[in-house]
Amino acid sequence: MRFGFAPPIDRLLNGGLERGCITNFFGPPASGKTQIAMCACASALKKGMKVAFIDTEGGFSFERLSQLFPEHEKFLHKLLLSEPCTWEEQKNVIAELEKIKNLELIIVDSIVALWRLELNQENVFSINQELAKQLATLAKLARKLNIPVLITNQVYADTETGELELASRNVVKWWSKNLIELMHAGRANCRIAIVRKSRSIPEGRKIEFEITEKGMKEVKFRLL
Repeated sequence: MRFGFAPPIDRLLNGGLERGCITNFFGPPASGKTQIAMCACASALKKGMKVAFIDTEGGFSFERLSQLFPEHEKFLHKLLLSEPCTWEEQKNVIAELEKIKNLELIIVDSIVALWRLELNQENVFSINQELAKQLATLAKLARKLNIPVLITNQVYADTETGELELASRNVVKWWSKNLIELMHAGRANCRIAIVRKSRSIPEGRKIEFEITEKGMKEVKFRLL
């Protein structure tokens, strides 16, 4: 059974996040990545699930969590929030996940923010190797515990094609069994989510949704 957490995304993904693998939401700034991470966190806490939330960009907001789940304080013992500030700290936090018992959802927002700060021409191989190791750990936990792992990914414009490309390119693409692109819909608070890779959902399937105070709301008749 998939993990449902927001009606429009659940509909797009045939019930929600797939268990046993990594689902990667990627897109430009303010495209809804952190909003999706927060909605998933709030929904899991409502269900009494144990959640590990790794926030590398300072996007986690208890105020936002309160909007999504007013009774969240009763369940904060189920939330393991980590806020690494360096690539080394992120490495250690993800390694420590293997020691935590009864995890039911892992969220990393964003997997590449600190990677980008650390990366240079001299260390590109070793840094990418470490990124792959972190993703391998997340994938292993997803399979072993049969839980969903949600990560978010930044993008950049390819200088040759002008198209948006995932930061870290093939490293994250290979480990992410589901890739969902997020983009602005041209109207306030409205976003579009598009399936770019999936093991069971047709590529190119998309849905339009609105970000609201209470979460996310589907824009009617916009599943294409």
